[in-house]
Amino acid sequence: MVNVITYLINILNIQQSPKSFKCKFSNNILENDIINPKERVSTMNFPYEKEFRTYCKQKKKLADSTISLADKSVTTFWNYYAANVDSDANVNDVRAGDIRNFLASLETKLHFKSNTVNKYLSHIKMYFVFLSEYDYIITYPLLSLRGNKFDRKQKYIINWMPYLPDLIKIKDIHPETVKMMAAIAAGFKPKEIVVLKTNDLLKHVDNDEVKQYIKDHTDYSKSADPYIFARKNGEPYASDFNINQRIAPDRQIIGMQLTTHKLRMSFVYSILSDHQLSDNQILKTLRITLKSLTYYRKNMTLYVETEDFKLD
Repeated sequence: MVNVITYLINILNIQQSPKSFKCKFSNNILENDIINPKERVSTMNFPYEKEFRTYCKQKKKLADSTISLADKSVTTFWNYYAANVDSDANVNDVRAGDIRNFLASLETKLHFKSNTVNKYLSHIKMYFVFLSEYDYIITYPLLSLRGNKFDRKQKYIINWMPYLPDLIKIKDIHPETVKMMAAIAAGFKPKEIVVLKTNDLLKHVDNDEVKQYIKDHTDYSKSADPYIFARKNGEPYASDFNINQRIAPDRQIIGMQLTTHKLRMSFVYSILSDHQLSDNQILKTLRITLKSLTYYRKNMTLYVETEDFKLD
């Protein structure tokens, strides 16, 4: 089988120098950074690479050639992902959308056929199964991807933020759903929301009715300033898994996907759809880097479908 790295280089008609190459995607375009060969030996290509190779060898009983191909597939994906995140890349932050965008880039930018793209997906799935099995990650991100049948266009409901005063009047809505949507609308990121305290949220809520609703549905018995999502002992959850389980049933009521990540992305695309905002205003509102802004805009153009929120 053709060496993947060499193939990617040849696709772009890049003449390989005597030095080794580290290939990476940046903003959905393949780039090549020449690195010192000594650095290549000492640096892992992706998190837990050594452990993953051992897993493939000892548990999966794979041939060395197959392990090398899987390693190259995961390396290519990881370099793409790391080039497009705000800060230090963390394997726990990878979501299905990131993998979907990577696979779509293989098709649209490098014109890979479906069977080649599916081989990448197969290797990436094996890597994340390994991470999940050995508790290196909290949430397995690939449940929604099914080979070459995965949906290239991600659908997001946007511009739901002004409807929060109406949502609190829905009889059967969970208070956790309102709190989550209020926190996302205030610009907090998923990691911040897990440890967000009530007073910090209330400072960023402008509508008095929504403020009062949050207060009325907060347990102050263990603290004068409790976490907005707390366990029975008053401590925050370790991750957003339990929170997402609580708010998931309201998807049928509201008519949009309800997870911390999906809500955050719908908020991001809501802000990007407001063409009256300048780049600086967008960067300030979303608290992201210019690199991430470019990434999200390209995704919105190529891989995302949006629909304005409607409350029946």
